[in-house]
This record gives sequence, structure tokens and C-alpha cells, in this order.
Amino acid sequence: MMTNLSKGFEMSNISDMDSFSLLHHNSGTMNFGAEETVMDSFSVILMNSSTIFWTGICLWAYIFLVVLAPKPYCKCQTRLDEKVVVITGGSDGVGKVTAIKLANLGAEIILPCRDLKKGEKVANEIFKKTGNKKVKILYFDFRNLRSVKRCSDEIKKITTKIDILVNNAGVGHGVGATKDGLPNIFGVNHLGPFLFTTQLLDLLRRSGSARVVFVSSVAHLWGNIDFGTLHELDGCSVRSQFQAYSRSKLANVLFAKELHRREKNNRITTYVAHPGWTFTSLFRDFPFFLKLVAFPLFYLFLYLPEEGAQTQIHLAIARGLEKQSGGYFVSCRPSKSCPNAFDRKLATDLWSYSENVIAVALEKSLQTCTSI
Repeated sequence: MMTNLSKGFEMSNISDMDSFSLLHHNSGTMNFGAEETVMDSFSVILMNSSTIFWTGICLWAYIFLVVLAPKPYCKCQTRLDEKVVVITGGSDGVGKVTAIKLANLGAEIILPCRDLKKGEKVANEIFKKTGNKKVKILYFDFRNLRSVKRCSDEIKKITTKIDILVNNAGVGHGVGATKDGLPNIFGVNHLGPFLFTTQLLDLLRRSGSARVVFVSSVAHLWGNIDFGTLHELDGCSVRSQFQAYSRSKLANVLFAKELHRREKNNRITTYVAHPGWTFTSLFRDFPFFLKLVAFPLFYLFLYLPEEGAQTQIHLAIARGLEKQSGGYFVSCRPSKSCPNAFDRKLATDLWSYSENVIAVALEKSLQTCTSI
């Protein structure tokens, strides 16, 4: 009897011990699970805090670097009554803003445009905003040198002088050739403006104090001109397109400086403007899907055309700039250019090269028209 009781007591003790061990094990498991949950929650909080912190840093950087950053602004209100102003690419973007501003100051405006309908709309807009009816729209296309030549001949028929010429038209990228078989970017951004400007020199000289403003870019700092490869068509890679663009913008700077040296005795002054990174129609030829991604970012970070136009407006109308003729300007102030921009031999060689290439292209175009 006692033996059975002892066995029963021992079995009971064993069961109690097992239950205690099981309870202790389960309790430990529960505690470990709770610790894991706490650690996971803490990690999530840390990650969220890090995200919030860096988002805040980016927002404040955007506010200081973009929203609160000083924007270029031309305060000049010099009247331009009786002045004749020619602005290329004036049907859109910074060119349109420039045209409206100068028309508001009383100038007679001549707008060579590729799209005559857009040009007429701008002329009507100028009249509504300024009351100035002295706006003439002409057709031209920097991709076609004969078109440029015809436009300059037409301008000679409708005016006896030009006081301000703003070479604003250009492209940001482009693959292939112009209608004359020349590299697209270099042809539109340099050769077209070169022909247009040199064709109008007589009218500029008659002004007595003419200004020529070239819209270039900070990209010219990376430009390089090799006459041995200048005739080659541009590739479609980002690198090739940037090289072509920066090359054409360096050509703008070199042309402005050489034009200053050649025409300073005729009281023609020249200036180069960097409009800043401006959201304009230069980006109109971007692929559709790239536009979907890039355009919202451009809108957030780039200048609007009203801001981008301020430097070229300043160079067109500000008084006392004559001693800075041939200079490069950013945000309405003189700025440093690259060493290549001061290479006089490169500038004179570029002038000769441009004259020769254009002469050959026009001759071929004439022969084609004659044969037709």
C-alpha cells in the first residue's frame, strides 16, 4: 500500500516537474517572440525616421537651392522707341519672353520663325499685352541655309537698319543632318546664326550702336572643336549629343568674340548669354516616355522661360555694357569662360571654316534648284 502511494507521489512529482518545465519553456518562447516583435517595431521606427530625415534634408535643400535662390532679373527699363530688333526663335520660350519685353519698351520687332502660325499668334499676344503693332513675322529655318539667306534678304527690304539682333534660336539635341547635309546641332546652333548675322552686318552697321546677343550655354565650358571631324554627323548616344551641343555653344562664344574684334570700329558690340538651365522647347524632341519621367523634374528644378530670358534681355537693353563687348554673362553678370573661348587662332579658323562650308552648301543648293 505504502509502495503504491510512494509511486503515485513520485509520478505526481514528475508530472508537476514536466508541467513546470513545459510552462517555463513556453514562457521563454513567448518572451523571445515578444522581444522579436519589439525589435521589428524598433527597426521600422528607425527606418521611417531615416526616411523622414533624408526627405526633410532634400526638401530643405530644394527650398534653399531652388525656391529661395536668387533668380536673374533685369531691372532696366530703357525705352526702345524707333529701335529695330530682330529675334530668332521668338515664337516660343525665352525668345517669346524677350520679344514681349522689348516690344513693351517700344521697339519694332522682327521675328523670323519656322512656324508662321505660331509666329502670328505671338504677334497677336504681343499686341494684346503691350499695344505694340510693330511686329513682323518672317519664315526661316536654320536647318536650311537657303532659307536663312532668303530671310536675311527679306529683312533688308523691310528695314534700313537693325539696332539689336538676338540669336536665340537653337536645338538641344538632334541626330542626323540638316537639309544641307551638315551635322544637325552644329548646323542649327552655329552655321545658321553665322550666316544670318554676317548677312545682316550692313544693317547693323547703319545703326551706329548695334548690339548682337548670342544665347549660348554653360555647356561651352566642355566644348572642343576639331576641324578634322567637324563635318561628321552626330551619334545618338548621350555622350555624343552632349559633345555636339557643347561644341556648338563654344562656337557661339568664339563667333561673338571674333565678331567683336572685327566690328568694334563700326560700333557693333557683342555679348553671350547663358540663360540658366531653363525649361523650354529645346526639350520638345525628347522621346515620349523620357518626357513622362523628365518633365516633372524639369518643372521642379529648371528656370521658367520668364526667368531664363532675363540675361539676354539685360544684354539687349542695359546701358554701359560697351566695355564688356565680347563677354560671357550668367544671371545678368559677367562670368568666366573656358580657355578655348580666348583662343584667337581657333576663332579666326572657325570663321574661315564657317564661310567656306556655307559657301559650298549654298552653291550645291543653288545647283540642285537649277537642275530641278
